[in-house]
Amino acid sequence: MKKLVLSLSFCVFFYSCGEVASGDGTGSDGVATLEHRIFASSSTHNGNLGGASGADTICQNLATAAGLSRSYEALVSTDSEDADDKLSFSGAIYIVDSSDEKTLVAGSGSELWGTDSANLTARINVDEDGNTISTTNNTWTGTNSDGGNQVGRNCSNWSSSSISDDGFYGNTDSFSATWVENNFEDCANTNRIYCVSQ
Repeated sequence: MKKLVLSLSFCVFFYSCGEVASGDGTGSDGVATLEHRIFASSSTHNGNLGGASGADTICQNLATAAGLSRSYEALVSTDSEDADDKLSFSGAIYIVDSSDEKTLVAGSGSELWGTDSANLTARINVDEDGNTISTTNNTWTGTNSDGGNQVGRNCSNWSSSSISDDGFYGNTDSFSATWVENNFEDCANTNRIYCVSQ
């Protein structure tokens, strides 16, 4: 009987017998294991990002330089791949400031891609170091608020810096759908990119 009581007490102490609650765990980069960190790049770039893979490299290099340990990818769409297919979400999405305080942006990927009907809970207005962005709020995305691509408005699949090509951009100062689909401009302009841990 004593063994049974001890076993039950052990399970109650750890909340469940052998199961870890979603989002719990040691985690890294300021968020729990199944959560995601998102930031806007401190650097700005014209529309020639070296393709979607080049944009991913930019994100990863910035994250590594900031001491982050996870794999990071760019939130961009191309004619052949939507951002919501490119990126995977297993939990809530957060920004993390320079004091390592995390703030919820969206409870899931579906909430992130649902800003036509409900706003984000926080602006994505910090960079990889957690510093607040105060200038150049535009971010290249080529993406609609539902995560789909803006066909033909992605700077030739992020390979062009020409004024003859257009790219769709979002805005880091927005809670609404314009966080990702604000407007478009020619690809000679320089903007940030959003980066998400995977």
